[in-house]
Amino acid sequence: MLTPANRILTSGHYIFEEIAQMKRKDPRPASDLFDLGVGSPDQPPDPAIFDMLDRQVRSKTHQNHRYSPFDGAPEFRSSVANWYKRRFGVTVDPNGEVLPLIGSKEGIAKLMLAYLNPGDTIVLATPCYPAYLGAAKIVEAHVIELPLRPENNYLPDFDAVPNKVWEQTKFLFLNYPNNPIGAVADLSVYKRAIALAEKFDFVVVSDLAYSELTLDKDCPTPSILEVPEAKDVAVEFHSFSKSYNMAGWRLGWVIGNREIIANMVKIKANMDFSAFMAIQRAGAEILDSPTDYAEAQRQRYRRRRDLFIEGFGQMGWKLTPPRAAMYIWDRVPKRYPDAGVFAKEFFQKTGVIVAPGSAFGSHCHDFMRISMVIDEERIGHLLKKVRESGFKFD
Repeated sequence: MLTPANRILTSGHYIFEEIAQMKRKDPRPASDLFDLGVGSPDQPPDPAIFDMLDRQVRSKTHQNHRYSPFDGAPEFRSSVANWYKRRFGVTVDPNGEVLPLIGSKEGIAKLMLAYLNPGDTIVLATPCYPAYLGAAKIVEAHVIELPLRPENNYLPDFDAVPNKVWEQTKFLFLNYPNNPIGAVADLSVYKRAIALAEKFDFVVVSDLAYSELTLDKDCPTPSILEVPEAKDVAVEFHSFSKSYNMAGWRLGWVIGNREIIANMVKIKANMDFSAFMAIQRAGAEILDSPTDYAEAQRQRYRRRRDLFIEGFGQMGWKLTPPRAAMYIWDRVPKRYPDAGVFAKEFFQKTGVIVAPGSAFGSHCHDFMRISMVIDEERIGHLLKKVRESGFKFD
């Protein structure tokens, strides 16, 4: 057999593959297993969104079933630009500053392929979406982690990174509202990041995928592009996956710096096409609609958050309520050396899968993430099973 490339040998296993294997091998009935490890929405999109897709799939006006252009449907690009204007007061050119993606995960990898050579330095604010770490390994980038600490409200301490690191940096990745923490940031964080990027000549990558999933009222969810000079040194990713329960549809976008987006199109042209055109045009209808289809998700995750926090609290596990997104992030009980040991024992005794924090950053070994991806009835069943197991959290 051929020896795989170094990028495969060093990439390791995606944590969610391991979670799926653990679940498949368990002999208990599916009703007594609770997968809170993967952030995959459990509800379908709004019925109106199905109608949008059905119209586009059957459309005789558009040739939606042919190859998609690499830069996507012009209607979708325009709808993204118009949504940014209404939502954030930001003006972008749909012809050159917006690129549809087959989900933001694909776009993040394409961005790294377009700009990073082996050994190039990137700074990741961690804990972070594991796809950043995985894509960085694939391109053999040198990753510097900027730890987000609870004592700092999970906001980046940019001064903790030495100037000699910033001088070598090509990308700084920020994600607010954050996965896995649910923390939020105001515009001052982006202003500081942009100032550093201008000083040290790197690009800021903002991941805004959870901007529509605020759980506390009046949470700040600004776009980095609200900073006037941001388009010179920044791009921003967004996705339909969580806000509209469309994870399997694979639709997102990147917006911002024109040159960066042009180079991402070059990568796409050699690797794939754009998303299915019927899905893009349905996405355009969602963004253009006066109906806020994310409101139902906000209400749903607020209820779920409160049930988890109260239920585990009654059993002695005091968890921190997230301000946004669809996850609960907190330390595991102190008697465990790391979250991996806790996660395995917790699953064996209760049937509940959580994601160990080490998947989200090298300094997160004593944290875990709960994805709120089961309905209220199942949450009640889960809490009952945990109580019956006698599992101790102290």
